[in-house]
Amino acid sequence: MAASAPARTGAPPARRVPALHRPRTLLATVLLVLGCLLAPPALATGWARAELTDTARYTATTAPLSRDPAVQRNMVTAITDGVMRRVDLSSLVDAVPPADRPAVRERFTRGIREFVATQIRGVVTSRSFPALWSRVNGTTHASLVTALASPGDRSVVLDLQPVVDRARARLVHTVPAGARLIQRVHVSGTTLVLLRSDEVAEARGPYAAVRTLGRLLPVAAVLSLAAGLLLAPRRRRALIGTGLGCAAGGVLLLAAFAAARGYALDALPPAVTGAAGSAVYDTLTASARLGGGALLATGLTAGCAAVLSGVLARRVRARRALRGR
Repeated sequence: MAASAPARTGAPPARRVPALHRPRTLLATVLLVLGCLLAPPALATGWARAELTDTARYTATTAPLSRDPAVQRNMVTAITDGVMRRVDLSSLVDAVPPADRPAVRERFTRGIREFVATQIRGVVTSRSFPALWSRVNGTTHASLVTALASPGDRSVVLDLQPVVDRARARLVHTVPAGARLIQRVHVSGTTLVLLRSDEVAEARGPYAAVRTLGRLLPVAAVLSLAAGLLLAPRRRRALIGTGLGCAAGGVLLLAAFAAARGYALDALPPAVTGAAGSAVYDTLTASARLGGGALLATGLTAGCAAVLSGVLARRVRARRALRGR
């Protein structure tokens, strides 16, 4: 009796990678791992480079902050404090008996502070303030770029004098007597020190590194991932691994920005409140965090799509094997 043919199980035999493909597989693996490792820092440095070197982009990014209530309150308080530090009431209380001068000075100080805060608040909440905000931020960012890109001892400040000037102009048309009072007590503007000269000197090295890496790392990450996928003999498996690696990179990037948020808020200048600092940090990092979320979503989508295509391919092969019996 002739030997019967072996029964078909319906499952294809396991495919082994030919010896000639092993160097190619190794190279593809190295490239894909490198690309997954480079993806998070590439997004972070690309974002930092764009925000640090492009004044127009920075101005557009920070434009919504002009309508943020916490930022508005902080600005009113900071400007009012700066103005009150420069108020000289001596000429107003000289005519008062010496015994009454402390009480008179306190009442005058309280009244002038309320008056100044009201006028500054009127400017900050006006419809024309966003344009003024953009101009102030653009000037500040340009001075930051100049300080970081050139040698010398200089600090970076946020000059709020334009807001005070706008309040003066507003007073001229609304409360002329108030304007004369402000001029009489020698009110001037205020500035917020963002970076001291020693901090600027320390930041020049990281700034130069960000400018270089922000241009090179994104290109290197994309080329590594693309080359690795093209070289991989088993592209479905390579795509699954790459997707999971990119998803993990997205999670790490989001976690890094969440951790950096606490450090950034702890390092705020005394004149900046926590609520205003939180609004500024969240606004500035929104695009980077969006990139991290996109990396996570893209990685999961690519990995799931590769797994699903593999399941469908196995089912098609199984059906063909059953039909061939």
